Amino acid sequence: MKAEPLLQEIEATKERLNVQARGDTRQFLNQMVEWLAEHPHPGPVVNSPAEWKVRLQEKETDETPRTAEKPYRIYDPIIAEIHRFRAASSHERSARPAVLHEVPSQYRKPDEA
Repeated sequence: MKAEPLLQEIEATKERLNVQARGDTRQFLNQMVEWLAEHPHPGPVVNSPAEWKVRLQEKETDETPRTAEKPYRIYDPIIAEIHRFRAASSHERSARPAVLHEVPSQYRKPDEA
């Protein structure tokens, strides 16, 4: 998102408020205080980081821990085929008997011949 439209909107709002206050910063701040008194914040207000930390700790202790939910799974035929292939190949590797081949005579020790 480009910042320029946001900056233009901020500047337009600033100009509109400046016109309403007739360029007087003190009048603007008084109007702001009056507006805040007429329109109080509907939710909880935090005045300091320490207060925020206390509220957060209270909320964490009040909440019950969430139960572990099953993960969302979808059927993907490619992944299913990979799992089948891995299972079959691991079964083949574990079920294959070990075969000992006879050592060719050229590699035997002279006393074994």
